[in-house]
Amino acid sequence: MKNYTVLIVEDSVVVIKFLTIVFKNAGFRVKAASDGFEALEKAIKDDINLIVTDLNMPQMDGITLLKNLKENRDTKKIPVILMSSNIPDKNEIAGSYAFLLKPFKESEIVEIAKKAIKDIYG
Repeated sequence: MKNYTVLIVEDSVVVIKFLTIVFKNAGFRVKAASDGFEALEKAIKDDINLIVTDLNMPQMDGITLLKNLKENRDTKKIPVILMSSNIPDKNEIAGSYAFLLKPFKESEIVEIAKKAIKDIYG
């Protein structure tokens, strides 16, 4: 997985640090953004293969980020894993690769991330 970069989008520094360790230990390169605006900019400019985003963030939330990513020709194929401590409406998360309810196991997010990479990139 070392040839793949995951972008973690989360407004909690603690969660970013935790997920950074989890994904680096699984062999991914990791980048981080603290809100949807920063994430959208990085997704367009950088070589991002997977996005893991929280739903509830200030400025641009995960649902709005997902919609923006899917509407942009440069980012529409990037798989997006949504995560939240609240269960969203199914219509809101349409277009995402997966949804994880917090708290989740490290192995669960890594397994889903690896499956997304395999499904999208072969």
